[in-house]
Amino acid sequence: MIKTDKINQNIEWVQVTDCLPVEKKTLKQEYHLTTEMLYYALDHHERPRLEYYEDEQLLLIIFDVAEPTRFNGDIAAEPIGLIVRGDTLFTFTANQTNFVNPLIRSIVDKLPQVQRDNAAPLDIVLKTMYQLAIQYFDYINHINSIRTSIQRNLRGRTNKAAINQLLNLQTDLVYFLTSLSANNDMLTMFKRKLGKTLSDNDNDVLDDVIIEIQQGLSMAQMANQAAQQVANAYSNLLDSNLNTTMKFLTVFSIVLTVPNIVFGFYGENVKLPFMDSPIAWQLTIVITAIFVVIVLLIMRFSDFFNR
Repeated sequence: MIKTDKINQNIEWVQVTDCLPVEKKTLKQEYHLTTEMLYYALDHHERPRLEYYEDEQLLLIIFDVAEPTRFNGDIAAEPIGLIVRGDTLFTFTANQTNFVNPLIRSIVDKLPQVQRDNAAPLDIVLKTMYQLAIQYFDYINHINSIRTSIQRNLRGRTNKAAINQLLNLQTDLVYFLTSLSANNDMLTMFKRKLGKTLSDNDNDVLDDVIIEIQQGLSMAQMANQAAQQVANAYSNLLDSNLNTTMKFLTVFSIVLTVPNIVFGFYGENVKLPFMDSPIAWQLTIVITAIFVVIVLLIMRFSDFFNR
């Protein structure tokens, strides 16, 4: 879908959502975008990047954004495309990243009238990237809150649901770390290549975006380390539970072996002590109990139970 809007009297905003093949032709014919530009802007697997086409005076930005639906088991971050050419701003989003367009509209509406009338497309792009950068904070904090809840229950009974939830959190953090790192590299390149051509205000906003991305990256790294520590603790707890179970089964199997030995002897057709006694059966039970106690004492003093 292609939708056009006006940010101010000079800026035309072209919103492209889930672009169809016929709409690609429109973008090529009416807006003179090349196949290479559209390939980068529409590729759902494209990593954050910056391309400046000097001949066309066109700036292409691919920026990873965190999805609001990140905790449903799907990929936690997706790229959006931003193209600036003259007074035209193009935004390329998919269905799951279409929240970016209302965000841009809210940014524009909140600008003072004087700034809105004098805004350039790059001003809107930088302000949008700033808002998208700080959104990562809420998502990472939410991951931390879930991880803290799992950690509180660490001493309780472990369950498959908690382990699966922790695995999903670690997966989300991997995507966030990758996206934030790639965004940081792209913005650093932006600053290095085009920083001198930007106004002082745009340079300040770009610096703010870089700072927020780096802060988000630091938060994601700490959250990932904490999640790994909890996962390791869970793994150690499961190993300890398994060790306790195996120890119990070992003791139980050894104890059950003793009666078999005693009763096996008395089942042979040979003369044995007490076999003619009227209380022979009771005596075999007592002998068995004595041997069981001896075995348990040997295991106790050999420090088997403390291993």
